[in-house]
Amino acid sequence: MENQLPSGWTEFLLSETGEWLGGGTPSKSNPAYWNGSIPWVSPKDMKKASIENTEDFITPAAIEESSVKLIPEGAVLFVTRSGILAHSFPVATTKKRVTVNQDLKAIVPVPAIDPEFLAWYLRANTRAILNSCTKYGTTVHSIEVPSLKSWAIAVPPVNEQQRIVARIEALFSELDKGIEALKTAREQLKVYRQAVLKHAFEGRLTAQWREENKDRLESPEQLLARIQQPEQPRGGRQASKEVIEGIAALAVNKPKKVPPKGWTWVPLLRIARQETGHTPSRKYPEYWDGDQYWIGIADARLHHGKKISDTLQKVTLKGLDNSSARTLPKDTVCLSRTASVGYVCIMGRPMATSQDFATWTCTEAIDPKFLMYAFMAEGNEIRRFGKGTTHTTIYFPEIRALHICLPSPQEQKVIVDSVESKLQQIDTINAEIETQLSRAETLRQSILRKAFTGQLVPQDPNDEPASVLLERIRAEKAQQTQPTRGTRRKKTA
Repeated sequence: MENQLPSGWTEFLLSETGEWLGGGTPSKSNPAYWNGSIPWVSPKDMKKASIENTEDFITPAAIEESSVKLIPEGAVLFVTRSGILAHSFPVATTKKRVTVNQDLKAIVPVPAIDPEFLAWYLRANTRAILNSCTKYGTTVHSIEVPSLKSWAIAVPPVNEQQRIVARIEALFSELDKGIEALKTAREQLKVYRQAVLKHAFEGRLTAQWREENKDRLESPEQLLARIQQPEQPRGGRQASKEVIEGIAALAVNKPKKVPPKGWTWVPLLRIARQETGHTPSRKYPEYWDGDQYWIGIADARLHHGKKISDTLQKVTLKGLDNSSARTLPKDTVCLSRTASVGYVCIMGRPMATSQDFATWTCTEAIDPKFLMYAFMAEGNEIRRFGKGTTHTTIYFPEIRALHICLPSPQEQKVIVDSVESKLQQIDTINAEIETQLSRAETLRQSILRKAFTGQLVPQDPNDEPASVLLERIRAEKAQQTQPTRGTRRKKTA
């Protein structure tokens, strides 16, 4: 590796970069050790690039009477034991004297190593360190410290280290601004998406079209007069009599909200057959892994706002026959009503569902896509139809009392087409944002790769080579380990 290094660079082992220190936890049962003024760093504090404050503080007595050591300003901290090591390797530098618990290690760098340079090196090599030095446990992972100490690090002269750090931080500052702008745009798109849906189901998107075509439209009243009410399953709880107004075109019972001209409030049970599903018993393997499509919450999450043609789990006919679930027809609308309330999709083929869903098989009075988008237009406010603060559930008395503000079939189609066109535009923009965010992360890695291969800043021939510094460090270390003149060696038997 030495022949491949840039001019003035040399190779250190991580064990040579400074003094390695560990930590500990003072006894929690001794109040004299806690709530002092000395920061005590644990993995939960390692969320920033530099440490100045911590959640916990200890006293000087804790340092004197436990295994905790005082670590100076300018040290490099990293987590060596935590579940977070499954995907991250937190690294930070100290801006004041601190202590650490037993799940962290600290390197107090030698004068030849800039602390920020070392910290950035460790961050740049996170994936490689985790892949080669991690010891995996059932719940907690750990870094094998001897393996990490044996890592080789290419070190430039100190002045160049500082130029590299300054350049990384300048480039990352600009990159972070761009990333923040992209994330802001992504959040604004979510707001815009919801505004499109809400306006559509308040009749705003089609107001001009409705006026231009008013003489050619079949009114909801005319439509209902010729559509037979679907037969509903027997049994179950009675519909609620409470009125709960939604934010767009849905409500529990008929609200006082005045509908757009040409629309009318209609009970969903009048124009769609409402059902639910069930989960076949998990005790019987013969009920599962069959060829019958069965929608669970995870499926609805993956297909929110879309048609679903496949499911993560399938059941057997025997499983359906021995449960309350039944296969529902294609184009049935499914709404998750428990746990994750508000996911909605349309069956792309005959399927069954779990009991976590309410389903509607639509008559010709209502387009299934119109109903799906109507639910989506409520957004998170659909929870107002349910009960429970921590775990909201929309219960069947409210489901059976749902009303929808219904326009003519022709206008329903125009609304669906308009919504889908606008949502497609939003999805296109969102995909471009995600592409740019991915490129930003790639650029971040490219900057780090160039930084630690000597390509980010120019070398200066006037800088003292790192090899000179390394030899000086090794000579000083060797001198410290030699026995003092005149000291007798202890005889061994």
